[in-house]
Amino acid sequence: NAIVGLSLLTEKNADDPTIVRENLQKMNRASNHLLTLINDILDISKVESGKLNMSPVTFSIVECAENLVTISQPMVKEKNIDFRFHIDRVSHEYLYADQLRINQIFINLLSNAIKYTEKGEVTITIDQKDKDVHISVADTGYGIAPEALSHLFERYYQVGGEHQVSGTGIGLSLVNNLVELHHASIKVNSTAGES
Repeated sequence: NAIVGLSLLTEKNADDPTIVRENLQKMNRASNHLLTLINDILDISKVESGKLNMSPVTFSIVECAENLVTISQPMVKEKNIDFRFHIDRVSHEYLYADQLRINQIFINLLSNAIKYTEKGEVTITIDQKDKDVHISVADTGYGIAPEALSHLFERYYQVGGEHQVSGTGIGLSLVNNLVELHHASIKVNSTAGES
């Protein structure tokens, strides 16, 4: 709908380069969002049918996170929130995993954190305990009610309430599936009304 509406507005204002440029930028963002949603839906279908192929490679989790922080900057600036990135005690920064799927996990978690944070900050922390790498994404958003926590990774589930934002409810379901395919685990800590 955003792309169609912006296309019509651009056509009506074709002689105004400022409006055309702004609308093209918005259409680009909307198109990228749509592409992400389509890819997520296709990936969930592949996971459920057992046909999602993993392609592990050796890569730096620190470099991967830094690249994704850079990608997230436009969203952060648009929301006018602080963004922090901490690396603690990482002695083995190289992982053998599917880097594309790790990127998907990060992007979904970061976009949710940014989307649900109106003020304050979003923080990524990477640390290591023994040989296990722990990655956390924290935000100062509205928090999640206890009854919603157990449903958070279900497909098409959305928290709802007065702070509802647009979305399909498939991002965290996909994240959970991708984490499990890597023989890892994910958990959420949150309190309604608190960050």
